[in-house]
Amino acid sequence: MGMLDEQMRFSAGRVGALWEGAPPASEFATVLGARTVRPLSVPVVGPVGSGRAPVCVDLLHYRQSATEALRGLARSRTTAELLDSAHLMWCGPSCRETVACTFLHYPRSTPAPSVPRSARSRYNKDTANLFLLMGGGGYEAGTSKSHEANLWPLLRAVVARVDAGEGTRIDYSDWAKKGDTTAAEVVAYACRDTLQWMATWCGERYASQPAVLHYVALSTICDDICIPPLDLVRGDFRMYGRSAADVVAAMDEQGWGHDAVHALLALVREYFFQYVEKLDHAPTNGQVGLHAQLNDSPSAWDASVYRMNSANNYGCSIGLARICDTGPASFSWLMDSSIADAISMDLAKSALDVYRLDVHQPTANQQLASRRQRAYHSIYLDLIDDLVASGAHDSLVHYGRAGLLYVPIMERYHERRLGSRVPVQPAVSAQLSSLFGDEPVDPSTEQRYQAQRATAATGTQPVLGGPTGLGTSAARMFPRGNTPPRGTA
Repeated sequence: MGMLDEQMRFSAGRVGALWEGAPPASEFATVLGARTVRPLSVPVVGPVGSGRAPVCVDLLHYRQSATEALRGLARSRTTAELLDSAHLMWCGPSCRETVACTFLHYPRSTPAPSVPRSARSRYNKDTANLFLLMGGGGYEAGTSKSHEANLWPLLRAVVARVDAGEGTRIDYSDWAKKGDTTAAEVVAYACRDTLQWMATWCGERYASQPAVLHYVALSTICDDICIPPLDLVRGDFRMYGRSAADVVAAMDEQGWGHDAVHALLALVREYFFQYVEKLDHAPTNGQVGLHAQLNDSPSAWDASVYRMNSANNYGCSIGLARICDTGPASFSWLMDSSIADAISMDLAKSALDVYRLDVHQPTANQQLASRRQRAYHSIYLDLIDDLVASGAHDSLVHYGRAGLLYVPIMERYHERRLGSRVPVQPAVSAQLSSLFGDEPVDPSTEQRYQAQRATAATGTQPVLGGPTGLGTSAARMFPRGNTPPRGTA
């Protein structure tokens, strides 16, 4: 039995019970190595809310509501302190920050076989060699799903640069690169993308839980606008007037219980990854970039897990599972489905010759690119087969395959190739107004975005790259030279 299985078995017995042996609030000032996490100063309580059973296995150290968790995170004074606080809530004080840490890594064990609840994909390890996805290498049995790189020292090195003030040069910069002139445009289009993702994941139930829509929108926008993680947790950044606190409060009110804490911490983790990889986009002073270090091995597992966490497929999968009423899902089902979703996106983009436009590619390596492409592809094929064989709910299996559907049909990806926007249809515009509102951003966000545009226009900053997370490139929708008219949401 693997370490995760032990965690899950231990944690499952605690669902619905008070946390025994909880230290007083003062003891949350736990020293982790040379770092100190300030007290959260909140009492320990039992599960929050009623309603349907939680989706996630209750493996978190933190035992309170997501609302209280966010209040604790918002008291962080530095980016490093925010990282420590989020990590403490996930793992607890005993985590040694190795590759066994499930906050940044995924020490995977193959799930046990069970009665399948979904049909096997027609595109599978037995048919993959017939297609040219991801270099056309087909399937390679025995592809490693073990970590070789510890992300903790890499992440902490970049976070230290953030707290040293380097981040100010990228705060609220535009990474969509689609000709937008206002932050309001970028946010409105991100919410259009949210509607389309939700439709491909959940079908006609895409708008049945507004809290999930608003959560996925928050998860989308940090790919397109560089938002400091502290601004997220403090409520300085809002979409259509809603902060992260508003979204989390809605989840608590709907009885999400510890699912909401999982979703919150996954969102904070995503904002970290999105921010540090943007700061680390063009390393200077002889530094080797974070992505280059992750990709400097024959194994593609490190980069695969990072890719998923930087896109927050895990957090979004929780919302999908609740909408589709999957019932309780194992940690491996949620993680395998989420990693497969991220890889399926890249597979579809490779088939449409747009994956090469990505700023951060999990397969990028001058000497090992073809080997890494085959490994990345094979990881997807193994995960999808394991999801089916272990009895994962059909909605989670579909989520793992979904990139093969949404990449060809969503405007987001076509816009990436074009470098300009596709007009928003009137029906979609009406949905945006109904489900999100009429004012995409606060004046303060617009001002900071415009300040970055003005700086970029002077040429005093290095040229920034394109999107880096969930939805990184776009296929060609129109012939070359036939750019569609600009549209607004």
